[in-house]
Amino acid sequence: MGKMKIDIWADIACPYCYVGKKKLEAALQAFPHADQIELVWHSYELNPDLKNEPLNSTYLDYYKDKQEELNELQKLAQATGIRFNFENLVITSTSDALRTIKLARKYHLEGNTFEAFFFAYFTEGKCISDREVIKEIALNVGLPVEELMTMLDGNEFLTELTEDIRYSEDQLNLEYIPFYLFNNKTIIQGSISGDVYLETLKKTFDDWKSNGVSTQTDHSVKGIGCSIDGKGCR
Repeated sequence: MGKMKIDIWADIACPYCYVGKKKLEAALQAFPHADQIELVWHSYELNPDLKNEPLNSTYLDYYKDKQEELNELQKLAQATGIRFNFENLVITSTSDALRTIKLARKYHLEGNTFEAFFFAYFTEGKCISDREVIKEIALNVGLPVEELMTMLDGNEFLTELTEDIRYSEDQLNLEYIPFYLFNNKTIIQGSISGDVYLETLKKTFDDWKSNGVSTQTDHSVKGIGCSIDGKGCR
């Protein structure tokens, strides 16, 4: 029967995606059938206009009118074991990092690679568009560096990044991320409580065992995340 899929749309620049990843992983640890779940990571680049050069602005300057939101994010992060280092965060393009994650899927390392980029971006304050940083992450997670550098020198996976966005918006009505699709049926938009992740896992898994892969979505849960319209959290 294979495994039940959870499709996830995320961007490294989305702090709620990092928090949501930790919460979903905690729910999976508490779920007795986690070995029958497959996480499929998709990309949603929030700001494709950014260049690989660091933006000449700090994260705190960039979001200077959202201090209350940042304070709440810090609390959410601490509750899941994440340390956000907003003071040193480097705003830059996430395109090459997301392409690296696409390559990582070939080696079943996309989850580990997403985690490594999240940590480098939000905690270590590294410029994740820098080739040396990407190379270091690749080495740490076990990706073939030579293949990676060749890929980054070309246009591979750029079309897939665009297709991820178009499909999620046009077919699934994605409005903000993180965005989860459990067994092609239940949608979660945003980061939610760990209990809801676990409850959703149980319900969709039972349905999958009884009825197989769903042919349409029929239920949606909304949390808090990064809006694709650039207006902050929702």
